[in-house]
Amino acid sequence: MIAYDVVVYGATPGGIGAALASARRGLRTLLAEPTGHLGGLMTSGLGRTDLISREACGAVFREFADKVQQHYESAYGADSAQAEACNKGLFFEPSVAMSILKDMLAAEPLIEVKLLLELKRTKVERRKLTGVTLQGRPGESDFVIEGGVFIDATYEGDLAAMAGVPYRLGRESRDEWNEEYAGRLYMTFDPTKEVFPGSTGEGDDRIQAYNFRLCLTQNPDNFVPVARPERYNREDYASLVADVAEGRVRSIRDVSNMLPVPNGKTDCNNHHYCMCSTDLPEENTAYADGTREVREAFIARQRDYIQGLLWFLQHDAELPEAFRSEARSWGYAADEFTDTGHFPPQIYVREARRIEGEYTFTENDARLAPGLGRAPVHHDSIAIGDYPIDSHATRKRQPEGRDRALEGFLGLGWLTKVYQIPYGIMVPKEVDGLLVPVAVSATHMGFGTIRMEPCWMQLGFAAGVAAELAVRLGTEVRRLPIDTLQAELLEENQRITYFDDVEWSDPARKAAEYFGTKGFFSDYKASLAEPLSVAEASQLIARIRALPGCGSLPVLPASAYVLPAGVDMGPRLPKTEADPAAYWQEHPLLSASMAERWWRTAARVCGVTHEGAGRAREDGTTGPITRGEFIVRLYELTGDLRRSGIR
Repeated sequence: MIAYDVVVYGATPGGIGAALASARRGLRTLLAEPTGHLGGLMTSGLGRTDLISREACGAVFREFADKVQQHYESAYGADSAQAEACNKGLFFEPSVAMSILKDMLAAEPLIEVKLLLELKRTKVERRKLTGVTLQGRPGESDFVIEGGVFIDATYEGDLAAMAGVPYRLGRESRDEWNEEYAGRLYMTFDPTKEVFPGSTGEGDDRIQAYNFRLCLTQNPDNFVPVARPERYNREDYASLVADVAEGRVRSIRDVSNMLPVPNGKTDCNNHHYCMCSTDLPEENTAYADGTREVREAFIARQRDYIQGLLWFLQHDAELPEAFRSEARSWGYAADEFTDTGHFPPQIYVREARRIEGEYTFTENDARLAPGLGRAPVHHDSIAIGDYPIDSHATRKRQPEGRDRALEGFLGLGWLTKVYQIPYGIMVPKEVDGLLVPVAVSATHMGFGTIRMEPCWMQLGFAAGVAAELAVRLGTEVRRLPIDTLQAELLEENQRITYFDDVEWSDPARKAAEYFGTKGFFSDYKASLAEPLSVAEASQLIARIRALPGCGSLPVLPASAYVLPAGVDMGPRLPKTEADPAAYWQEHPLLSASMAERWWRTAARVCGVTHEGAGRAREDGTTGPITRGEFIVRLYELTGDLRRSGIR
């Protein structure tokens, strides 16, 4: 039996993020992967990361992106085509991603990485996961592992399922969670977003299609031609002949969506507008709950299907020669995936099991909240997401004349907003000692935006921080003081709230993000440089009394009502006092001198005794206090309460 503080199962980007977080915070960590491949899709062809903006990421993924950019600038020059093509580190070659992730893991002596260890059994005692048995290579003894906290970072949610965590498969109906686009749907992917008859909104057990993300090139010096697979079925692609003849498909680029990454390579995905592309709908239904043999059979079928598709486009006699000739100009990149025949080793599991957790993330969590200018606020937010809700097809091309839409294929870019991700989606029901940052608790629609590698990597990082905190505090992960976790994440440069007017370097950013999870802002504007009104300051102080450990803070310090002497209030009041309402109307902004009195009172109530607690500004200037200055001081004054784990 081998004991670790944290055991991470699944060396996906989510698993790597989790392992890095826990090990960097001092815990002995095992990162176990059932296959021989490290890095999931980020090292298997998905080189165009699904993220709208770098500003929507922090912590470990921002670190990874920085290293990608540094690589291309160092290797080719800051002004090189490669440095420009990497798009500030968001676009990369699979081999570059692999090298960077390996280096990041190797730099942490407390991480032990073991590949080809498949989950065989779990040990659950009194509803808590305490151990696992992992099966190694043939001839090796089983590995019996105990851990303080376990993290399931597999795409399939295998550890959670074996431990007895309830989970969902398939699609919810439109009515189950009040999701406008849930269930059975025929929608065009073009800008019209037209919805066709047959869109009943009914739920079912269908799972969106999988594929492989190909790394192709036209560079003759780095070129491996496509071979005809042994199991080739021309009927899989025959409908493309008519598509080409009628002008719906003009080249291989209209079949496989080829997007560039550095050094003349591509990240090839299914094409949204093609009715027969690299996805293989319907045939993956048994994958999620399948045995290893069932999964391997489908993976082989998917590989043969895509290799056959490329062969068909390059060689089928019923296609025009000019079409075939252009298709033959593309081949595998010779310097990628050299151990697997230049074909990516990891199948793209877009969705499989989704656990039932303490919170279920839905379509509505990634849309504007009613009456607000932002997506819903989550008091336990531990990351943010920024990618349009989408789903790939759940059915193949149908004969009913629906040549403009495959059932289940959708993209809601015009509706999706940057959103907060609550901690509860990775905390499973019924089983303690386990976090699940990849197969999270979400509906099919909600999962359709979270299921992106940068987002999973940040969720994994949050899980690693939470695991370390639970070990340090001696508590279950579901009982962690969430404000303490948020403070720890912010110190690690995780993003937990998004504002479109706050720069990464703004000294008030962390305070704004924290209070943004408590409903202090109604839209994506923090307006940190604007003068703060006395009315808003009063409201903010009142609201922090609801935060953990802050119940003793006064609604407003009594000293705030002491007004300057000599104000004429008429015969009903002494000459030395003023009507408060009239005074605040004439003095609406919070002055520095006024703020000093407020902070001294608040500091005493919070038990803060450090020198300078009452000073509004270090430089002694006396202009109106800004919103940023005010919330930074609020964050500082309540910091000891968060750090102490008061709930």
